[in-house]
Amino acid sequence: MPPRRLSVSVEIPVPPKSPHKQQPNNESPSISKNKGAGMPPPGKKRKRTHVWEDEEVGWECPPTSKTRQSSRPPASTASAREPSTPKSARASSVARSVRAPSVTRSARAPSVPRSTRGASVARSVRASSVPRSRAGSIPRSPRTPRRLAQLPPLKKPPFNPLPVAQPPTRPAMQLFVFGNGDMGQFGLGTSVLGDISRPRQHAWFKEAIDAGILGTAPGAGIDALCAGGMHTLVVDEVGRVWSWGINDNAALGRPTVNVTHPERPNEVVEAEVLETEPMVVKTLVDEEFRAVDVCAGDSISVALGEGGALRVWGSFRSSDGLLGFSPNAPRVTQILPTLPSKLASERFTQVTCGTDHVLALTSKGIIVAWGNGQQAQLGRRIIERRKVNGLVPHRLALRKIKSVGSGSYHSFAVDHKGDVYAWGLNSMRQCGTGLDEDVVTQPTLVPSLSASALGSGRRVVAIAGGEHHTIFLVSDGTVYACGRCDGFELGLGSDHPAMRDLEERKELGRKQAEEEWVRNGGMLQEMPPYIVDEYISEPVQVFFPPPPGSSSSSSDPSDPDGPPA
Repeated sequence: MPPRRLSVSVEIPVPPKSPHKQQPNNESPSISKNKGAGMPPPGKKRKRTHVWEDEEVGWECPPTSKTRQSSRPPASTASAREPSTPKSARASSVARSVRAPSVTRSARAPSVPRSTRGASVARSVRASSVPRSRAGSIPRSPRTPRRLAQLPPLKKPPFNPLPVAQPPTRPAMQLFVFGNGDMGQFGLGTSVLGDISRPRQHAWFKEAIDAGILGTAPGAGIDALCAGGMHTLVVDEVGRVWSWGINDNAALGRPTVNVTHPERPNEVVEAEVLETEPMVVKTLVDEEFRAVDVCAGDSISVALGEGGALRVWGSFRSSDGLLGFSPNAPRVTQILPTLPSKLASERFTQVTCGTDHVLALTSKGIIVAWGNGQQAQLGRRIIERRKVNGLVPHRLALRKIKSVGSGSYHSFAVDHKGDVYAWGLNSMRQCGTGLDEDVVTQPTLVPSLSASALGSGRRVVAIAGGEHHTIFLVSDGTVYACGRCDGFELGLGSDHPAMRDLEERKELGRKQAEEEWVRNGGMLQEMPPYIVDEYISEPVQVFFPPPPGSSSSSSDPSDPDGPPA
């Protein structure tokens, strides 16, 4: 029903003018004439009209003068915001109350030294006195959790299917760790740091699986796992996210400084204990966020939820140090999981992280990218002096994308036809475009992996990359690789056709360098060492030997060593 308009006229009597002195002779006649402009003659009445609109929700009164005055935007938005921490005082520690001097650790961002963490509290708890049952980290209270904000309903079927929780795996997947764990990346507590040379089964997760801590019954295990720069994320069978590792830049999604003991409120748990042991990201549990996948960068973490929800926390870094989480955030780190406001109306089907950038694929087939864009990994131009603008999520021009992938500083997308696009750092030709460029500034087709080049209905289904190399998985199970190969990153044998071409190129370059040295009178001085970048500029197939114990032998000339003994 259309709104009804109602006009009300109010007559306000105007008092007669009081006697006043005659204007001096030197006053301008125009001034005395304008003094009474807009005022009714003495004894008359002026009308003031107000209009209301009658709507279904009721009467809406017009704003008063005070309301109009308060509805004006403030003169300065900075005064209404929480004051931000000065740049000189910003520390990478997530403790908001800590103002201790920061130190560097392992060539990372400045952080509060572990020896001084919790120095401001009266008493700290040693690792041996903290119960290992993690009862304080697993929410068991009967209180009603805070409801998650409802996602907008879909107006039409999604282009990409929404993520859903997978059926439980039985027997449950077990967790094994190996490598370097100086900073607690293994999640085995403060007593197990340093190197583990060969895979070791994670003792706590084995016990948790047997006890049913990771689900609703004994035997519940792990659904997803991702290792970041110096932290690890795990999704259990009921969709909870567990985290452990370095939390200097809030990568764990939970506070680890000045945290009170769950059973002794007067005591504070040491940060090392909270970082080196797997614990639940409780904020996601309180929101009833059911995670189905996780990804992690250097100090950034992302969780993809059932139905297309997304949560992000941590911080992005640049070549100059800590870049921040959002250009409008009062702090450079985001301690608890949140969602950028620009993404509130989107549903996501896949997410991937580079070292310091994120690619999120929507249900409509559109890529949203944000983070550090110094190497063009965001697919758009970022001015160096405005690199903080990269923290704002931005939609790429690509359409009908089915999957995304990333390396440390480069990105990939596969469209509905099976064509692969790449952009970002290409110094070792890790983008695979075949272009002789160190940076691919915008999404560019990878010709050798297009649907027409692969043929037989094959297409790329998964992409993963390191700092200078990339691996592609094709739908028929074959694997392709490109990029740096001087450390055997690509898994190519010494007589692989691509490696033979590389040796010929190196020899040709060495001869050209020697000829140039002779022309410049180099006989009087020693020839400088010739160095060539060893890389494969376009993806080539990687050949695998038969599985151990197989009776067949390798007949591929690219694998002279045959199957492993």
